[in-house]
Amino acid sequence: MNKIKISVYEPPMCCSSGVCGPDVDDKLVKFSETVKKLKNEGYEVERNSMNHNPFAFQQNQTILNQVNDSGTENLPIIEINEEILTMGEYADYNEIKAKITAIEGGSNE
Repeated sequence: MNKIKISVYEPPMCCSSGVCGPDVDDKLVKFSETVKKLKNEGYEVERNSMNHNPFAFQQNQTILNQVNDSGTENLPIIEINEEILTMGEYADYNEIKAKITAIEGGSNE
């Protein structure tokens, strides 16, 4: 089995859980649950918010190019093993697992 690394590059925000501030962000809450589930399955998941970890954006030329070209419009960007899965939206659990299965050489179709 290949080592799987999921990297998430997110726009500036106060917290990644989606439950900070006066309004709950349902998309962030759902994605936080997805991240927790993936981590519980043993996958490495790294979340990088532009305002909390700008160095991660600078270290990844693909992400840096996207931000330089489009600002934060394409964020969040989700990469699996340095290959972009989605831009501008949070992938759901099934979408991420389908890509992981393909990388691991299996098939879930």
